[in-house]
Amino acid sequence: MRPDRSTVRRVAFDIGGTFTDVIVLFEDGRLETLKILSMLDSVGDDIRKYLEPHGGRAGSIVHGTTVATNAILENHLPRVALLTTKGFRDILEMRTQRRPNVYDVNWSRTPSLVPRELVFEIHERTTAAGGVETALDETQAKAQVDAVLKSGVKAVAICLINSYRNPAHEKALEAAFDKAAPTLPVSASYRDFAEIREYERTSTTVVNAALRPIVDDYLTRLERQLDVADRDLQVMQSNGGLIASSTARRRPVTIIESGPAAGVMAAVRIAREAGLAQALAFDMGGTTAKATLIMDGKPLEKPSGEVGSGINIASRFYGGWGHAVQVPTLDIAEVSAGGGSIAWIDGGGALRVGPEGAGAQPGPACYGRGGTRPTVTDANVVLGYINPKGLAGQTIAIDRDSAATAIDTHIAKPLGLTLLETAAGIVRVANATTMRALRAVSIERGVDPRGVSIIAFGGAGPIHAAPLGDVLGVASVVVPPFPGIFSAVGLLLAEFRYDGVRSLVMALDRLDHNAMEEIFAGLRHDVREAMAAQNIEAGSAVMHDYIDVRYKGQDKSLTMAFADPPKGTSLSEHVTQRFAGEHFAMFGYRRNDPAEIVALRVRGTAGASATAIADIAASAVNASPPPRSRRPVCFDPKIGAVEILTLPRGLLTAEKTDGPMIVEERDTSIVVPPGWTARVDALKNVILEKRT
Repeated sequence: MRPDRSTVRRVAFDIGGTFTDVIVLFEDGRLETLKILSMLDSVGDDIRKYLEPHGGRAGSIVHGTTVATNAILENHLPRVALLTTKGFRDILEMRTQRRPNVYDVNWSRTPSLVPRELVFEIHERTTAAGGVETALDETQAKAQVDAVLKSGVKAVAICLINSYRNPAHEKALEAAFDKAAPTLPVSASYRDFAEIREYERTSTTVVNAALRPIVDDYLTRLERQLDVADRDLQVMQSNGGLIASSTARRRPVTIIESGPAAGVMAAVRIAREAGLAQALAFDMGGTTAKATLIMDGKPLEKPSGEVGSGINIASRFYGGWGHAVQVPTLDIAEVSAGGGSIAWIDGGGALRVGPEGAGAQPGPACYGRGGTRPTVTDANVVLGYINPKGLAGQTIAIDRDSAATAIDTHIAKPLGLTLLETAAGIVRVANATTMRALRAVSIERGVDPRGVSIIAFGGAGPIHAAPLGDVLGVASVVVPPFPGIFSAVGLLLAEFRYDGVRSLVMALDRLDHNAMEEIFAGLRHDVREAMAAQNIEAGSAVMHDYIDVRYKGQDKSLTMAFADPPKGTSLSEHVTQRFAGEHFAMFGYRRNDPAEIVALRVRGTAGASATAIADIAASAVNASPPPRSRRPVCFDPKIGAVEILTLPRGLLTAEKTDGPMIVEERDTSIVVPPGWTARVDALKNVILEKRT
């Protein structure tokens, strides 16, 4: 039941490939959840209509989205022009000359986002020290600006050589566009991406420019549906922090991994509150499965990455697949294996799952909205893992017969298999694909998974987690409250974050503490101003200092929290020791080579929710639970379906209960296979453990 006209403190919603997950926090601490179809033309209207009985407003609205990711992966991007220094016209084509496999003669690089005819060279040059070697030719620059406008592009990127040290020429070009075409989106590298590495800075600026029209249109439509101003809507970034939608419009490259990041940050809260030293955040939704390593209560983060190359684990190690983006991002491994992934037979007669998905419309066959091709969700329904009466409190009906027909027609009969054999095969293939993501952030990181817990969430995560944990040999599987809408929980708990960076390449033995502190002070000032512009009170902002360090000659650097050295230790000795330890922890080796500092960073944070996981758990457990019952479930096609216990989370206790059984949630099912046990911990997480 809804609280009578209670004031809404925060609304958090995550738009996924099939469903939009919504969680509402009232001022009295109560929570409500919704699960609605991800129909972008109406999702905001649906949320606004929900709020109408509660005054039609919320204290804050936070949002996770995949609009930027989808636009890049589907290559639905507008025409973009690039202005660069004379001699650098082919920088997006040449890139860094990395390729994932030097022996693969058939490999083709992802096409540049800017065709060569839309790259315009500017007569100017700034040195690495910031001096002007060649002054900007204003006449030639004006001619190039006019040429850009005549080309009919929808956005412009400006990235000149060494402009991170001296942005005067970029500012002049930016002003020229502002005067000639004030409504044209222009992204200049000095404004938000002032770092070394010319290709990475150029690529980031171009990706940002290409996304600006799309994200602006998307947020404008969403704000209109919600009937809110841009200052009232916050968006999750790829780094796990929130920004105002006004900033997301200017810096859309920072929200590419918006949706996945929200779930990871909720898993981080679980790991901290449950005292888990190492954990794998495992999110399996409708389209993809994602994994992130959490160590000592912090998710692994990387200062840069690649986008646009599709879902590919290999790109995490070799690079060269897609377009570089030089912004802080949670280190998430992603594969195309979700509940909506379609099962099919390839030309060789092998069963495959994904990468194509059924999406929200028509969706899996079992949803009864016109889908006829079999998906992983259909297989889970046929095997009995998903409640055949419906999802989301039975507000979304399940049609088992349609699921069985789709599997039988497209897979079982062509392969000469029974229905249960085929459904089990689909699940095994999906699990094998998903295992790649879990291995990428554990074994391939040098982490022994036997001491790690999997925190499983997403609509399909708790269904598949135990079999995956069985293969990895993990210590336990932790299923948090509201697992099916856990990314929305992460948005509910999220804090605001804004990052500032200043490139500074210098040997560690030349570090000057006073000079560093002066740069840090300037960055803190800039970050506070940026946060104030997004309605963050100055007194609530907390500043965190970081430094990027690498061995001399290395390309990549490590980002470390910065703290003053203890008495008796020089600054360079302190940083060197810290860097050697963190480098060994990350890569398994140290070197005696000299190290150098690459950049200084300041991270501003504010507004973390005081709501604890225990509070969320109480709301989940106190919701009206389904009764204890039994239904046929198949764990082994050779044995067939057998009647097993199904019960709500609220009936589990701290004592271990032996499987097999199904723990029913409002928005998913927790599958406890034979040989596993289930219990609840003090935070009301469901803990699955292998029986000894």
